[in-house]
Amino acid sequence: MATIYIGLSGYSYKPWQGPDRFYPEKLKTAEFLRHYASRYKTVELDGLWYRLPSDKTVTSWLDQTGPDFVFAAKAHRQITHLHRLKADAHAYVRLMLERLNPMVERGRLGPVLLQLPPNLRRDDDRLRTFLEQLPSTVRWAIEFRHESWHTTEIEDLLKHHTVSWAAAETDDTPSQQRDTANFWYVRLRRSHYDDDALMTWADRFLNMAGRGKDCFVYCKHEDEGSPWVWADRLIELVGR
Repeated sequence: MATIYIGLSGYSYKPWQGPDRFYPEKLKTAEFLRHYASRYKTVELDGLWYRLPSDKTVTSWLDQTGPDFVFAAKAHRQITHLHRLKADAHAYVRLMLERLNPMVERGRLGPVLLQLPPNLRRDDDRLRTFLEQLPSTVRWAIEFRHESWHTTEIEDLLKHHTVSWAAAETDDTPSQQRDTANFWYVRLRRSHYDDDALMTWADRFLNMAGRGKDCFVYCKHEDEGSPWVWADRLIELVGR
């Protein structure tokens, strides 16, 4: 059976600290990641969308986590939102992967998520050209946020390039659960999950893992929320 990685989108949130919260009240901010990694074996680096890390920062992340801890990376906004997958985006793809190369060298880089802007409509040629130039040494996932992309043609295009169609679920939109790669990327973004919903998701993860496909699952990162409650329950349900 493949591995089911379950964690949170980001880890460095001060509102998560205090009585009955994720981080102990007196824990130093610099110790957040080490504490996080004592509970989970993966994190989605949501902040990379805003700013690429320095070499020193990447090394620090690796040193604070165990050898089996995996980092997923949300691609920088220059790639998805400013250059919108056009030709100039690839310079930032290369820069991003250069910064994350220490993770690659240690086998610690999980999938890279390409989250498209909600106003970017379907453009088959643009997507095809972009995907053709992505390095195949990295696992890629893509989150479509305009419904025009939800077609079998786009599904087939992702299958051809072994890119995971990210199943992103929000309060306003159901997830697109399409099997397009040798792994599955899931973002659980609803403001609340009851136990029935979590059990349904856990069954899906176990089904995928049973078919030999790793699952990368990340729960909502809102500062004031408690996404670790859902992550902990999912881990319990899948027995990992």
